[in-house]
Amino acid sequence: MWLDDREVMLDEMIPACMHIERDYRSLINLTDDPLLTQLFNELANHHKDWAGQLEFHIREMGGMPSDLDPEKQAVEEMITYAKVALSDHERHTILKNQKEEEEKLKLLASKLLEKKIPDSTKSLLRHIEKGVEKNQSRLLAARFRS
Repeated sequence: MWLDDREVMLDEMIPACMHIERDYRSLINLTDDPLLTQLFNELANHHKDWAGQLEFHIREMGGMPSDLDPEKQAVEEMITYAKVALSDHERHTILKNQKEEEEKLKLLASKLLEKKIPDSTKSLLRHIEKGVEKNQSRLLAARFRS
């Protein structure tokens, strides 16, 4: 069965959440700051939960969720580590990069909300949008904390 554009867009959100979750878990190894470790753990858990909920919704719509592309994941992790290694402001670079990744997820949710989708899926997407906004605020606050 061919996926329609709603299912494709919803399916794109699942690996996006999984990617961001894995980034946060990887970034824990790059910091000695216990507050950042706690923040990254919490944000990773949010994205893991969202991916699971999105998988349920795509199955309810008759689709099958895609898996992460391991090669793409490895390349993206290398890019993140390279940005951090080349940066004079490691903390700033990490947090800015993650804020941008959160924004991409929010944009996907916003575009999908314009489509005709079940109310329960709309509710989840609005929840994710609000969660992303909260995550971005927390990342911004952490950037300017000493």
